[in-house]
Amino acid sequence: MRKPFSWARAVSLAVLLVVVPAAAVASPPQTAQQTQMNLAMKVGVGLGVPYGVFGVGIDVGIPYFSLVGGIGTALEGVGWGAGVRVYFFNQTRKFRPHFTAVYGTTMIVQDVKTVNGFGFYAGLDHDVGPVGGLILTYGVGLLTNEPPGYGIEDPRFSVKVMFGANYRFGGRQ
Repeated sequence: MRKPFSWARAVSLAVLLVVVPAAAVASPPQTAQQTQMNLAMKVGVGLGVPYGVFGVGIDVGIPYFSLVGGIGTALEGVGWGAGVRVYFFNQTRKFRPHFTAVYGTTMIVQDVKTVNGFGFYAGLDHDVGPVGGLILTYGVGLLTNEPPGYGIEDPRFSVKVMFGANYRFGGRQ
């Protein structure tokens, strides 16, 4: 059986096909001295599972890998999220595509409060100005909701966006 056409899936695929190659071209590599393995931490506010639906998030890690977590409001209760993020380039680049896998609050349903599940995002960190400091994080993701049911149209999967404004401490500035 063929799945019906989905604009959300088509737009997500188009964004990924444009963002990842554009980031590779727009962000040339730095010298070996600039690629040291420094521990860096990002703290920010945003929207998405890594930010607890809408709240604050933290990202702690080394240039290609980090742990992410967040806590926020889900209108009907506390939202949260925890997971890992893998970067395709190190922190010396102005544009850094990444893949994020998190578990946390994915949905708000009336009378049931919050629903947890997994979120898988493909996204981009974009340093505003020089590398380090203010960083904008964008992403498009597929969310799974557990447990299914609750009378909603598509209880198992949904496509959502992630956005955050962060400040990086440590690492290469």
